[in-house]
Amino acid sequence: MKRVILNFLLLILFIGYANAAKVAPVKFELSIPRGQTQEFVLNLMGSVGEKNQNLVIYPSDFSMARNGALCFDLIKDSKNSAVKWIKINENKLTLVESQEKKVVFKISVPFEAVPGEYYAVVMVEPESFTKIKDTGNKPVVLKMKTRVAVVITIEVPGRIYEKKGEVSEIRILETEKLVKITSAFSNTSDIHLDVSGKAIIRSVDSRINYGEFPIRALSSSKDEAFIFPKSVRDFEGSLDRQLPSGEYLVEVIYSYGDMKKSKKIEKFSINRKVSVNEKDNEFLSLKNKEFNLYIPSNGRRTQVVSLTNTDYRDLNIDVVIPDDWVKVIPNKLVLKPGEVRNIMFTLSASGYDEKSQMKESTVCFKTDRGKPSDLKFRITGVKEKEKTENEKSSNL
Repeated sequence: MKRVILNFLLLILFIGYANAAKVAPVKFELSIPRGQTQEFVLNLMGSVGEKNQNLVIYPSDFSMARNGALCFDLIKDSKNSAVKWIKINENKLTLVESQEKKVVFKISVPFEAVPGEYYAVVMVEPESFTKIKDTGNKPVVLKMKTRVAVVITIEVPGRIYEKKGEVSEIRILETEKLVKITSAFSNTSDIHLDVSGKAIIRSVDSRINYGEFPIRALSSSKDEAFIFPKSVRDFEGSLDRQLPSGEYLVEVIYSYGDMKKSKKIEKFSINRKVSVNEKDNEFLSLKNKEFNLYIPSNGRRTQVVSLTNTDYRDLNIDVVIPDDWVKVIPNKLVLKPGEVRNIMFTLSASGYDEKSQMKESTVCFKTDRGKPSDLKFRITGVKEKEKTENEKSSNL
């Protein structure tokens, strides 16, 4: 079974109270054939200084909303629930301070179970709320409870399910500083999917690419998002620059394993009452904005620099070089809309600083509109290995 990565294992109902019993392991990833029963053990340890910790242990479902929020309630008529298969030998127990106890539970997969993926959690929580007094001036008492959710995922083998999913919607939210994309992906298959997404904005004729950026699931900082079978999750992302008035295409692309992709294209327009202030826009994109190079004393080296015009108009560029050891031909150029061009710089290593054996120069690409772009060259006449050895010897 493909490893299911779930980065949620602890559910703290009220943040700030962490004296919960410790539970291990915090997840089980299992493969159990139909008609078989397997036995498992949970290790519980009480908290130091907490006497008579009365705990309740029970199985429950868990699910995820479109925005990534988790729910640990029972789900009526869930086709992927494993709750009914779990039998816990001891549903209540008491721990005294750091006392350890083992809880045995069994999972019995019925003969009639349909092959596929099933989910449940074993909840470990206090039998009653704990009263925590507020330390402020007002006599407030908070009732708090900490729950631990042990995640259980079960594969019932017997069939290979096809991974299926689709882009279910796209919405474009245009602001003054960025173009925000919100979209939803629907998992239409009978197994979970790990999904990543991206968006591309183009001109209506698709000739100009204005930018490509990742879209991520809400409540997630990772590129891939876990989506339950027959479930939907919302994604969002932004093109972090203004676009002028006009019509555009946005293509949303989701990848969900085994080279499978789902795509959808929407047309949208931007209408501005006043012209865009372009002074803060960066229409020239540099593939690299800094180069750190080794060039022996009196040596020379060439370096290719890639430029892209991300605008829908021609872009006039002047290359301003403050130091004579950096050369480029040509130093003036025009890039057509969406054009990518490589230009060649020549660097001469003469006149190194005696102490640092290093030189720096910042080249400025001035454009006829928008912000200029800077490129830094840093060259050294000492290789990294030699530099390290010299530093060691100087410290002796």
